[in-house]
Amino acid sequence: MKQSCSRRSALRTMGVGAIAATTGCMSLAYRLTGPAVGMTGFAFNPERIVLDTGETLTWVNNSIGSHTVTAYEERIPDDAEYFSSGGFESESRAREDGYGSRHNIEEDGYFRHTFETPGYYDYYCRPHEETMVGTVVVKKPNGELPAQPEIVTPDTDHTISMGPWSFAPESLTIQPGESVGWVNGTGIAHSVTANRVPPDAEYFASGGFESRKRAEYDWDTERKGDITRDAPYTHTFETPGRYDYYCILHDRTMTGRIIVEPETQVQ
Repeated sequence: MKQSCSRRSALRTMGVGAIAATTGCMSLAYRLTGPAVGMTGFAFNPERIVLDTGETLTWVNNSIGSHTVTAYEERIPDDAEYFSSGGFESESRAREDGYGSRHNIEEDGYFRHTFETPGYYDYYCRPHEETMVGTVVVKKPNGELPAQPEIVTPDTDHTISMGPWSFAPESLTIQPGESVGWVNGTGIAHSVTANRVPPDAEYFASGGFESRKRAEYDWDTERKGDITRDAPYTHTFETPGRYDYYCILHDRTMTGRIIVEPETQVQ
C-alpha cells in the first residue's frame, strides 16, 4: 500500500539509528529499508535494480513533482502480484485513477512492495511515462538470475525493431503483398499507429483499430495496442504508396514510414 514519509515521521518510526541521517527521506530509506529507488524529475534512479526473492523495495520521491509507481500488467511474471502506488489491483484500475491523489507519491513520500516471485517486472510513472520507466529483476531462491523474457520474432518478409525512442529502420521500401513485423524487445510501452495511408489502402494499427482516433482513445485507458516482447505486431501491405506511422506514447520522436512500390521499381 502507499505510505507517506517526512523527515520527522521517518525519524520517529525508523529508530535511533536513523537520527544520524540528516539528508532527508532518501538517506533514511537507504539506511534502514534495504534496496531503494529514487524518483527524480523524469527518471527512476537506478532504472534497473536486482533483488533477492522476498526482498522489499522502497521507491522514494526526492523531487518536488508528483510521481507514481505503476506496473505494466503484461510485463510482470504471470503468477506475480500486481503492484502500484495507490494499491490498485490492475493496470486498468490504476489508469482509471489517472493522476489522482490516491495514486500519487508526493515530495518526500515513498511506496514499498515485496517481490515474492522471481522474474522481470517493468513499471512506469503515470505522469511521465514517456521517459520514466524502470525494471525490477527478482532472482531465483538459489540466487540465480531468471531467464531473460523471450523476444518473439514474427515470420514476416521484413522486421522493424522498436528501441526505447525509435524504429529501426525508420524507413522501409517493400513490394505489394509483403508483410512487416514490429518487434518490441524493450520494457517500454510502444504502439504502431498509422497517421497516413494511401487512398483505398487498409488502415493499420497495433490493437486492430480501424482509425487513429480509436487507437489514441484506447491507448490512455486499456492499452490494447501495446506491443510486448512476446507479441509482435504484423501487417501485410497490398496497396502501393506511402504509409506514415508513429508510436502514440512517443509521438514527438518515434515515427516511421513504409514505402510500397511496384515490383519493377524496387532495386
